[in-house]
Amino acid sequence: MDLYDEQQAADAAWKFLRCNTTGTIRFGEHLQDVQYVICNDGTMVISAMVAMLQPQDMVMYVPQYEEDCMEMHVSLKEFSESGESGVYSDRWQVYHGDPPDVQWAKVQIDAARFHEMFIDGEGLHRENPLAQDESSLCKQVNGDLKGLTNACKHLAQVDVESPTMVGVDPLGIDIRARFGIVRLEPTLLFTGADEVICFVKKNS
Repeated sequence: MDLYDEQQAADAAWKFLRCNTTGTIRFGEHLQDVQYVICNDGTMVISAMVAMLQPQDMVMYVPQYEEDCMEMHVSLKEFSESGESGVYSDRWQVYHGDPPDVQWAKVQIDAARFHEMFIDGEGLHRENPLAQDESSLCKQVNGDLKGLTNACKHLAQVDVESPTMVGVDPLGIDIRARFGIVRLEPTLLFTGADEVICFVKKNS
């Protein structure tokens, strides 16, 4: 695979990872379903069982353990929700609510396989260039509940009662619904805050 193909593969895998928020982790002989969030510095975070935090070979399947899923070899690093690291657990709870486990872990992706292509883990750790505008964008978009509801219907073909925008990155907008996260994706990448607002209004 040449350099261009490698970049295309990494971009496709990154988009798939951002479009999902669930996975299945295999550790030892066990399979455990998890929900994840990708923070603005590119860190993936999960709520983890104690048994998952022991040193061991670990594979994560996204969105779940099934045919054609993304397969990632990962390592978990436990962190405390108190202090500076609290921003990671806070973001997870904004997306998913109360955690099923009391431990928290950062997920380091060592390598991944996606559509028979192998991707280095570094290509799946990317900062969010819209991070500084995210809070104000969420506040502005959430101020028009009817418009956001219509956008979910138009773009994702789902009826969402009381949707809440919880995140945005160049590849799309994350909407929290009662049944999970709805992803609204633009045709072209967002390059600035104004494009996000125009995109929602156009589709509302």
